[in-house]
Amino acid sequence: MKKPKQIPGLDHKSSLNLLLLGALFLEIIVTKVVILIRPDMDPWGNASDINKFYMASMALLVIPLWLKTPLVIHWGALRFPKGKKLRREILETLGISAVLVLGMIGIRLWMNAHDPEAAARPWFGLYLNIHGRWFYPFSAILQELLVKALVQENIRRVNPSASIHRIVLLTGLFFAVLHMNYPLYYLLGAGLMCALTGYLYERDGNLWGSVVIHFILGFLPRALGLC
Repeated sequence: MKKPKQIPGLDHKSSLNLLLLGALFLEIIVTKVVILIRPDMDPWGNASDINKFYMASMALLVIPLWLKTPLVIHWGALRFPKGKKLRREILETLGISAVLVLGMIGIRLWMNAHDPEAAARPWFGLYLNIHGRWFYPFSAILQELLVKALVQENIRRVNPSASIHRIVLLTGLFFAVLHMNYPLYYLLGAGLMCALTGYLYERDGNLWGSVVIHFILGFLPRALGLC
């Protein structure tokens, strides 16, 4: 296969900076366009709708940059682990997921006791009707692929002497900013989730544990009526 030509003057570091800046500007543009098309939309309350357009646009942005620059995508991150590693990752993911689910149920019980409006929301009612949520499992995989297998991989390559803590912190900050349309607590939570699962990615080399945790944190809060 013929190797694609690279854009003159773009080294690995400048290519990564171009990707990160392009991603941030792209989210702003998509947000403004969607609001122009739907002036009744509250971007804080309907950020998931905006993200559907954003993630598709982001994928289109990545393809030419990946083909024309030194940026790499670790496609091996999509492979499933085997043997002892698979069993360890399943137990690890189940354990983390159980803690998250129990924590969210606990928050909902506390809300029920202190907030009559929250108490009136149905348990598992809002999102069991998955109208408009069919996209989310694919979105979780796509986001993890872009953020871990692309951004985190290239941050490590640009900073070969950086500690793992710095790498996952920078990746988490980037992911947090990509949630600028959400409330502040959601933005900070997304950054923290990305940083914590970044450690799993660095150790395991695949995305699937991160995808499951990402899905739970993105889906269950609304399903449980927390927001």
